[in-house]
Amino acid sequence: MAGMKITESLNEITRTWLSMVDTLYRWTAGVAQLQVEELAHRFGKRNVLWRVTLKVEAGECAVLYGANGSGKSTLLSLLATRLRIQQGRCLLDDINLQTQGEQARRRLLFVGHHTHLYGHLSPLENLIFFCDMHQLSIERSVLIEAVATVGLAPFVHQPIRWFSAGMKKRLALARILVAHPSLLLLDEPYSALDHAGVDWLNGTIDRFQKQGGLVVMASHDPEKVSPLKHSPWRLEKGVLSPWQDVSSC
Repeated sequence: MAGMKITESLNEITRTWLSMVDTLYRWTAGVAQLQVEELAHRFGKRNVLWRVTLKVEAGECAVLYGANGSGKSTLLSLLATRLRIQQGRCLLDDINLQTQGEQARRRLLFVGHHTHLYGHLSPLENLIFFCDMHQLSIERSVLIEAVATVGLAPFVHQPIRWFSAGMKKRLALARILVAHPSLLLLDEPYSALDHAGVDWLNGTIDRFQKQGGLVVMASHDPEKVSPLKHSPWRLEKGVLSPWQDVSSC
């Protein structure tokens, strides 16, 4: 009997140690996992999301399709901790998005319809402000390189107020290059981008996935998404389900 108890204790210690090693490996290697369980959300009396369940592993990209008003942006806002979770649970590794929002925000990046850029600032100044807000210590040369990578090198010191929508979208996406998040949340990222911008974005997402990053994206354009390794999902009347026939998007 004593021998059995010792064996059970050793097994428990081994399981605990392996769990700690796995957690440490996932954190240091930048590997993460997103788990959404039975998520529901209402605006007043209107159900926007109902029992949404989604699991995204390291290196995976989940693409959300659906009509306007189907709940795609709401789901992304919940994952970005911009909206309070009313029902269900969301975990980024062992971080609970509902109770540990500040910790979760350090490991995710959300790029939505609104670029949250300041017109009187230059591209470089906008990135410096972004880094200050997120407590990121990034060399100035790295920020200048990020601006150049998205094709805005000639305008690095010019106020962006007169930039086109596509140029502003490129600058907003340049944050990916400096934030190094575990989870990337993108709401219609291809909007306003030209062909070269789409190719650059897909290349950036592809490299991010290969490094173990997680991507959840809302899109209406399966053709632009198609070069990416991804899993398509459909939101209809707040219900999320796997989707095979994206041609009807």
